[in-house]
Amino acid sequence: MNKKILILLFIGWFHLFIGASPILAQETYSSDTIVTDRGQVKLWEKSVPEERIEAYRKQSDFNYDFTVVKQESIWSRFIHWVQNWLGFLIKGLGVVWYLRYIILAALIIFLISLIYRGKFTGLFNTNQNITSIEFSDSANPTKVNWEEKIREALLHKEYRLAVRYHFLSILKKLSEKKLIVWKSEKTNYDYIREIKQARIKTDFIELSELYEAVWYGDFPIMKQDYDQIETEFGQLNLLLSQEKEFAL
Repeated sequence: MNKKILILLFIGWFHLFIGASPILAQETYSSDTIVTDRGQVKLWEKSVPEERIEAYRKQSDFNYDFTVVKQESIWSRFIHWVQNWLGFLIKGLGVVWYLRYIILAALIIFLISLIYRGKFTGLFNTNQNITSIEFSDSANPTKVNWEEKIREALLHKEYRLAVRYHFLSILKKLSEKKLIVWKSEKTNYDYIREIKQARIKTDFIELSELYEAVWYGDFPIMKQDYDQIETEFGQLNLLLSQEKEFAL
């Protein structure tokens, strides 16, 4: 009986010793640790050569063009305003309003063309002190001594009237050279189309515009202005004196 008890105690003690060994091993175990360096990292500044910077500046990818934008003129801003306004009307009011403005613009262009051709020249020229010449037989530029008329106008210092006489004298010489056919209902634009010689046509166009500005535009001129205008008429007179007659 006592032997059995001793054997059981021995077996129990043996098992207790075997089971306690891992616990002792765990208590004596130490894990590895990682040591980190918490110091500062030294930075090194890298310099770029000046030659490389200049090379980059010459490349188109790095060429930034700072062009100064020109300020719009008042006329340009007005045109943009009209375009925006018309665009608003077209979107808001439809095609009917769009057609109305097309018709109105066509009428304005038509009136401007008539004024340019001389149909309504002098329409807005009021307070005209000089009596205009009627296109009758007595005022036919081909039958009047315009040199005498010019002298009379200069005697009274009527320089605008003298410019008109110079222009009518040019019409007379153009008719004598058979470069135009004078008719009372014709305009300066009609005479321009009749003239075929390029040099004479160019000078006549310039003098026509000058004459209309002085006479119909009520443009005031002084003695020095008239002297310059007279020189320009004299150049065309000299050119016509060298021109032979041409049949139209």
